[in-house]
Amino acid sequence: MIILLLLGQIISTTRTGNVLFTNIPAIPAVEQATMPQREFVCNEYDHIIKHYCQLYDVDPELVKIVIRKESEFNPRAVSRSGAIGLMQLMPETARGLGVKDPYNPRENIKGGVKYLSHLLGLFREDLELTLAAYHAGPGLVRRLNRVPQIPATLEYVDYILSRYGRGRKKNPVYFSITEDGTPHFTNLPK
Repeated sequence: MIILLLLGQIISTTRTGNVLFTNIPAIPAVEQATMPQREFVCNEYDHIIKHYCQLYDVDPELVKIVIRKESEFNPRAVSRSGAIGLMQLMPETARGLGVKDPYNPRENIKGGVKYLSHLLGLFREDLELTLAAYHAGPGLVRRLNRVPQIPATLEYVDYILSRYGRGRKKNPVYFSITEDGTPHFTNLPK
C-alpha cells in the first residue's frame, strides 16, 4: 500500500535540504519586479500629506502615488488642460474645495486629499472608479458607472493601481482538497 502511495508522489528537496513528498507539482518561483523604495519618497511634503490624510481618512501612500503621477512632486506644474499644482487641481475644482492658491503645496494637498476623500465616498470606496473620476471627472464616471474608455484615463488608473497594491497586505489564499482529491486554491473563504 505504501509503495502505491509513493508512486503517485513527487519527491523533491527543499532549499533547506529537507525531503518533500507531495502530489502537487512544484510551481516555479516567479521573480516579481520590485520598485525602488525611494520612488514615492517626498520628504518635503510628507508631514502635509500625513496631516491631511489623517484628517480626511485617505491612505498617504495613495496620495503620494497620485502626486507622483500628476506632477512628479512639482508644485508649479500646470497641465495642458489647466490643472495646477502637486495634485493637479482644475481651477474650478480648487475653488470649490476652498483652495485659494493652488500653487501653494499645503493648500493643493489639502484640496486634493479632500477631493479624493469625497470621490471615495461618492463611489463607495471603489478605488478604480474614484481614480477614474479624479482623472476624467466624476460626472462622466457616474453616467457610465465604469472607467471611461479614454486611453489616458485607462493608463492613469492602471498606473496608480499597479503601484498602490505593491507592498500592501495581500488577500489570503485558502487551500482545500476536493472530494476527488484535487488541490484547490482560492481567494474566497469557504
